[in-house]
Amino acid sequence: MIFCVFSHGYVAVGFVTHIATVAFAIFCINTGVALARPTFMAALSVRVPRERQGTIMRAIQSLVAVTDVVSPVVAGLILGLVLYQAWIGAVVEIALTGLSALLAHTRMRREDGREAIEVRSCTSDID
Repeated sequence: MIFCVFSHGYVAVGFVTHIATVAFAIFCINTGVALARPTFMAALSVRVPRERQGTIMRAIQSLVAVTDVVSPVVAGLILGLVLYQAWIGAVVEIALTGLSALLAHTRMRREDGREAIEVRSCTSDID
């Protein structure tokens, strides 16, 4: 769902004809960010052992802070230097990465544990 919200925002940017379309795109992208961050943090906290929870949460918060600083700087450079192809390439790359993650998630077997996945990948290397 979150990926769809992001996608709608980025697609809307491609069809900008007036300010209402820009406002809709920004709304979709910001809503996706607002939904994604807590979802990712909750998913990580469920998968991490209790004794490492604090370390992981500190690392996540640090990465979020760095991203909040670096993203506007990079976006300003891209727009200031008129590197629109780089921006479009980055958006397409992010979309393909999300699609790949979705496909991988749907193809993974839920009953398999980490050991089964490691064994399956090791045996496929031998063949």
